[in-house]
Amino acid sequence: MLLIAALSGCAEHQPTASAPERADAPVADTPLAGPDPGLLMLLVPDGQKLSSPHVTAWIDAASEGGVRLQAVTDRQFLTLGPEALKYAGLVLPDVLHPIASEALLTAIRNYTNAGGNTLLVHDFGIFALDGNQKPTYPIPRARLSDMAGVDYGLYDVLREKSTVVGPVSAMRSTMRALQVPPGKSIPHVAETAPEGAAPAPSAAASAPEPAAGTAAAPPLEAATAYIPQSTPPSSAPADERQPVASMPGDVLETFSGYLLGGLSYSSFVTRGAYSGKTLATSPQAGLVAGVNKVGRGQVLFVNLPLTYLKVVRTDGLPLHGFLHYFANNVLQLPQLSAVPNGVAGLTLDWHLDSFTAQQPTLTLEKLGIFDDGPFSIDMTAGPDAVTDGDGKGWNLDNNPIAQDILRRFAKKGHAIGSHGGWNHDYYGLSADESNRATFLPYLEKNVASIRNTVSHGLRPYLGFTSAVPPAIPTILLPVVEKIRNFINWAFGPPMRQYSPPVGNNPTWAMDWLEQQGVVAVYFGGHTGLGPTRQYREGQLRNPGLWVFPVTPAGRYATFEEFQTNKVPKEEVINWYRESVDFAVNHNTTRMIYMHPNGANVWPDVLQDLLAYAKAKGPEQFRWYTMTRLADFMTTRQAVAWTEQRDAAGVSRFEASHPHSLDEMVWLLPKSRYVGEPVSTQGHVKVSDRGTHWAVKAGNTRRVAFTATALGGAPL
Repeated sequence: MLLIAALSGCAEHQPTASAPERADAPVADTPLAGPDPGLLMLLVPDGQKLSSPHVTAWIDAASEGGVRLQAVTDRQFLTLGPEALKYAGLVLPDVLHPIASEALLTAIRNYTNAGGNTLLVHDFGIFALDGNQKPTYPIPRARLSDMAGVDYGLYDVLREKSTVVGPVSAMRSTMRALQVPPGKSIPHVAETAPEGAAPAPSAAASAPEPAAGTAAAPPLEAATAYIPQSTPPSSAPADERQPVASMPGDVLETFSGYLLGGLSYSSFVTRGAYSGKTLATSPQAGLVAGVNKVGRGQVLFVNLPLTYLKVVRTDGLPLHGFLHYFANNVLQLPQLSAVPNGVAGLTLDWHLDSFTAQQPTLTLEKLGIFDDGPFSIDMTAGPDAVTDGDGKGWNLDNNPIAQDILRRFAKKGHAIGSHGGWNHDYYGLSADESNRATFLPYLEKNVASIRNTVSHGLRPYLGFTSAVPPAIPTILLPVVEKIRNFINWAFGPPMRQYSPPVGNNPTWAMDWLEQQGVVAVYFGGHTGLGPTRQYREGQLRNPGLWVFPVTPAGRYATFEEFQTNKVPKEEVINWYRESVDFAVNHNTTRMIYMHPNGANVWPDVLQDLLAYAKAKGPEQFRWYTMTRLADFMTTRQAVAWTEQRDAAGVSRFEASHPHSLDEMVWLLPKSRYVGEPVSTQGHVKVSDRGTHWAVKAGNTRRVAFTATALGGAPL
């Protein structure tokens, strides 16, 4: 495999059974939408099924990041010729396309040299076909080494050592530009490459065994050294062709995982001088990522198995991050904001594990902690907490104090959910794919207990639980929202979120939760991402669910972990503040979590976080519950939009939604669009966000506005 040890946040990763793919879709040969300078092309082999998770993983990542991407077959791309330059850029993915013809590679070179921008990922086109139509590594290097700017795929020289495993490092400024939040990367510590490191097979190993000579491979030499450069914290395009000196305070950092520390990834060994901008490196492999000028175009080369990491290993952050960098830093594309009304924020998920949390919860409540928010609050409701019969649980059904706590929280607008499994530790440490019959009753009892506590028996029959009620006229949507809020206040909210004990999410549990109307789930994989889809073990599961990955502070994420491992309080304060700043600066959200027990020991740290967030103001930062964001992301998926540019370089944007575009905001980087965007529609509001123009659609089903592209080539 391409990866030896890169389970991002996967101390809580669970093996899963195979799941069926999405229903078969036609092969990707439908007509390409047309000329659109904001549309990315994902190059896939002729006949590729659109239903493949390896395709949908890229399309979903683009959509979640607010940009548009469409699969394009080899045949379509070859037919486009120079017309391909009228689209935003070309993505050459790993795993999907390990074999490529010379004609296709020539077309890719011609496109890039003529001014196209290309994202080249890992093993794309790594194989050629010999005279017997058998895949073989080209000699002496990968055929796209000239575009990458370094030699890689050195199978003729290195044989099985042509891929190696090691940490991946970048400057902190680049990590943030890659959407890596504070705590998901840690200071890099130099280390000596391990002798005889086991090589990781290529993702292309699913193809037939490549032909090769029989000579023994020489010993692995030290990888060529490359020096990572800083990424300016601005939407203004840095000159990607020139080195950028490190900014004051910028330091080299390494990808890290929750409870794991520094992560290791598989990359091709690289050789040769690199004249582009180095983004990320590995002491074992050399260049991991960089932007290289090729003719009039640019190539972002990423020497990581991005598709494999997201689809198979629950580590989607690298794919999302490098795709974002390509769209934002290389192309300066407009994006549809991933937060309601374009206002950034965080999700704070409270886990109420056992009866020991009752008094700390009451204490924090008296301190006014829960007057802030809204937060997500999930409880394990059974009478036991570690083993059956221990009597250490909340015993919610027979605990009027606990019942009142949850009801007060619901009245304040917090989202109340189930924390597993009736018995926290027993379920969390014992439930697996093989014992559904034993542990499903634990899930059922916990959900029923929470619902009976916070919701009136009539609540399930009153409706108003979906993100947007179907067939509601746009003009009535504000009224519908008021009705929904009143029903939730009077009859209690529906239970639509869930967090698993010990992060243990068997696939049968996720299937059952989806059937129960749960839309948001705390998740131990894909750590460091915002709300995302549940890709696990090669499949996209539960399309009705949004998973909320944990964002850690290095190895740890909760007060108890900080305290037990003697993390200085000041470091925790700074991490929380940096997390707020990251969300605001990148117009995004992340999920952090905590328990009342540990928070009660350091209430000053929690109060500092809440005060710091509040000081940003409601137009810059808000707290979001998991259900709130899940509903927004579901609504946002139905937005369709295009960009068309005229001969004068003026882009016309058109967007539509079957119900309403309310809360949708487009962010246009000033580095690409000069002057304030213009619309003749009175409900459209344009504001200046410093580095971006923000265009808010308003409560309408269709919207149109124009913006002038800086030096934009007419289409």
